[in-house]
Amino acid sequence: MRGRVVVIGLGPAGAELLTAQARAEIERVPHRFLRTTRHPAAVAVPDAVSLDGRYETEATMAAVYAGIVDDLAAAAGEHGEVLYAVPGSPLVAEHTVELLRADERVELVVCPAVSFLDLAWDRMGVDPVEAGVRLVDGHDFAVAAAGATGPLLVGQCDRPSVLSDIKLTVEDGPTVTVLQRLGLPDEAVTEVAWADLDRVVEPDHLTSVW
Repeated sequence: MRGRVVVIGLGPAGAELLTAQARAEIERVPHRFLRTTRHPAAVAVPDAVSLDGRYETEATMAAVYAGIVDDLAAAAGEHGEVLYAVPGSPLVAEHTVELLRADERVELVVCPAVSFLDLAWDRMGVDPVEAGVRLVDGHDFAVAAAGATGPLLVGQCDRPSVLSDIKLTVEDGPTVTVLQRLGLPDEAVTEVAWADLDRVVEPDHLTSVW
């Protein structure tokens, strides 16, 4: 049976930034899954099955994502419809949604959400279109940013090794702005010298670099 997966985004911070549509789908769909509980708005999805275990048992991120999609496809086939909640927006840097979109085992419904980008543009005071900002995944920085000119917003800077890899791609880079936990009470926006990027910053899953 080809089941339906309804994807909602948890937004960039607390549950107050959830959309009305996301809240309605949480209420409507009884079988719920969270890609990870490591998000401040995860508490807004009660009785959800966490898929964090995939991160602990799989050897590569590709295997993690494939395993999550398999879990969702099986659950959707069993129940007819499941809710899948992801951090931020389902349409920004969410590889599992790309895989689900291409998976013939499921029918996919994506509910747009507020992403961390919206808060980043506000904190930096820029219009990304006018400024020509390019969004880059920190895990792929060396390749994705090669030859790039103009401003970059680097997302997914979630561990010290990512910051080290970014720093080592350029011998003497510019002063950067580190954006952390935007929209939360402990939000931090800090200017950091390039050489200190992996020395003074304690990254988490809500860290990006301008």
